Amino acid sequence: MSNQLDSAKTHFDNALSAADSPIYGKFGQSRRWRVAARTSLGDVALGQSRYADAIKLFTQAADGARKDNRPDLMWPAQRGMGRSLWAQAAQMDQKKGTKSREDAITAYRSALKTIEAIRQGSLGADESRSTFLGTTKDVYDEAASALAERALMTAGGAGTPLTGAALADAAEAFQIVEQSRARSLLDMLGEAGANITEGVPADLLKRKQDNLDRQQEIAEIMTGNSLLPDAEKKSTADLETELNQLTTEYDSIENQIRSASPRYASLTLPQPLSLADVQQQVLDDKTALLEYSLGSQNSYLWAATQGGVSLYKLPGRAAVDQQAIDLRNQLVPTRLRTRIAGIDVANNQTRGLGVAAAAPDNSAAAAFATASSALYKTVVEPASALIGDKRLLIVADGALNYVPFEALITAPGGADYSAMPYLVKTNEIVYAPSASVVAVIRKQAVKPTGKNVLLVADPVFNSNDPRSKGAPAAPAGDGDTRGLGLASALTDVAGTPANQTPATGLQLARLTGTRTEAEEIAKLTRASGGTADVWLDLQANEQSVQTKDLKNYRIMHVATHGLLNAERPQFTGLVLSLVGNKSGDGFLRTDEVFNLKLGAPLVMLSACETGLGKEKKGEGVIGLTRAFMYAGAPTVGVSLWSVADRSTAELMTDLYKRMLTGQGMPAVAAKRAAQQSMITGKKYSAPFYWAPFVLVGEWR
Repeated sequence: MSNQLDSAKTHFDNALSAADSPIYGKFGQSRRWRVAARTSLGDVALGQSRYADAIKLFTQAADGARKDNRPDLMWPAQRGMGRSLWAQAAQMDQKKGTKSREDAITAYRSALKTIEAIRQGSLGADESRSTFLGTTKDVYDEAASALAERALMTAGGAGTPLTGAALADAAEAFQIVEQSRARSLLDMLGEAGANITEGVPADLLKRKQDNLDRQQEIAEIMTGNSLLPDAEKKSTADLETELNQLTTEYDSIENQIRSASPRYASLTLPQPLSLADVQQQVLDDKTALLEYSLGSQNSYLWAATQGGVSLYKLPGRAAVDQQAIDLRNQLVPTRLRTRIAGIDVANNQTRGLGVAAAAPDNSAAAAFATASSALYKTVVEPASALIGDKRLLIVADGALNYVPFEALITAPGGADYSAMPYLVKTNEIVYAPSASVVAVIRKQAVKPTGKNVLLVADPVFNSNDPRSKGAPAAPAGDGDTRGLGLASALTDVAGTPANQTPATGLQLARLTGTRTEAEEIAKLTRASGGTADVWLDLQANEQSVQTKDLKNYRIMHVATHGLLNAERPQFTGLVLSLVGNKSGDGFLRTDEVFNLKLGAPLVMLSACETGLGKEKKGEGVIGLTRAFMYAGAPTVGVSLWSVADRSTAELMTDLYKRMLTGQGMPAVAAKRAAQQSMITGKKYSAPFYWAPFVLVGEWR
């Protein structure tokens, strides 16, 4: 490592000498090289623990970038100053160390200010914004970590209610975490309803539509649903290359459109809330916030109620992620495990096209209890005294996004799933991409009146299904699980034989349980005086969802297969009728959901793994959750793994019974009660059956 740093130092010294030469030194490009070389030399000095040299080099680089008006080169130098000053403080006496830490935090604040100016000034397209945040998220993490560490140094002890300077540092660290988390979603929620094409040249709109049309064609070819005559002439690799080029071009077009739109230019970007604002505007007296930030060295948990805030230091990201993965391995049978967004849940990757899978039995209960209680002790128990029996608003990070906190158990041991002390027995639990997003949703949500429910279920997946010819519905082979269970939908499905007949589509098992589920919920709705619209068979199609008015439904319930594509999350979606479509391909994808206009306070996706998505740095989990929230749904119910068909039908029926009859329980309370009933009922007491469904967003 030392030799590599020495070699790098020599290389960047030579680059700096060339940039400083009389011949080249006056050119603008040379000045940029000089800034970059000094930043790189600062990184080398920092790696060699030459902190004073590093600080000098980073300071010179930042000054040079400022003179050249190059904020893209300035923030890395400012970040380097923060890292060097913080590391230097550990080698100083208390007084000097305190001053060095303050200077480090000042440098981090400057870096964040520069990054935010870049983000607001030149980044428009959603993908560009999230990509930029991904490259800068380490700065947010380091700045938040520095402030959190200083808060813990100042506080009286771990977990004590924070006051004074400790509270101020913890609150600033929290706002930085919120600033980096789900920022793209916040921006999109701020744009909801805005006609950003107003005033945009027609040629730009046409280029955008042509680009999207070609992306759609390629998606259909790669998923085996294209009827185009040349659908098989290009290789999968060529199609992937073209799709990458189209994606880049689309981002550029989108940026041009937003820049050309006066309405977009005048939009006010929503600002992440302060910790005090979250306490006042988001939380109520019965709700506690648990917000996590996982870092390479240490992680942090903010636990907040209306009356107080505590901060806890947790193990680093690798350790927490591993505990979450260990628990997920115990929750989900091997054949249904899927590789999640770069996190290897299991080495054995399988494809689950509705295949039967052995459900967990009580012999596995002890191993589950060990993994579950271990994660509970790490991520929840430190704050147990503060949260008591309050409702928990969970803002997760890393692999914590992929486990249901309801299934955490508060004490180890036990071999009976039905008797374990699950967290769901003492606390209601709801999730959010960030605490600030809840406030934005709450301000924008318009609750429809009445009890109108839309139920979409039991689509026709294959052309040889009698229903595709208008014949009466006939029994078909049950699918045991909902969902394709694909690590990457495009690569897996495109890996099928090239001569597959497009008309037959994907050979998905019919899920007859979804029909029973929809019919039972419809009966409950009508019995409670509500109206239930049930779209079954060929009527459960993409065109109906996209073109019909959905604003008057109180609940939208979609029960079908889910298609998971962790590599290209825009092609994650819900599988509707694949035959008899006049338009569309039958997959309601994430990018298509963004264009829906919903009025439903609850969208329930009773499908496989609809809660998963690609976890980009700075954006949390991208997926259907985000898309439906943007489309207007303040609360979205999603699943975290392939769901057993029959047990899901029972859970959903019970949930809606509690929501729609009598006094009518809120969705979060109804789900909790239905889960508790399933636990005590023994038959489906293993968390595999009752725990996959989580509710994201508003809980009121």
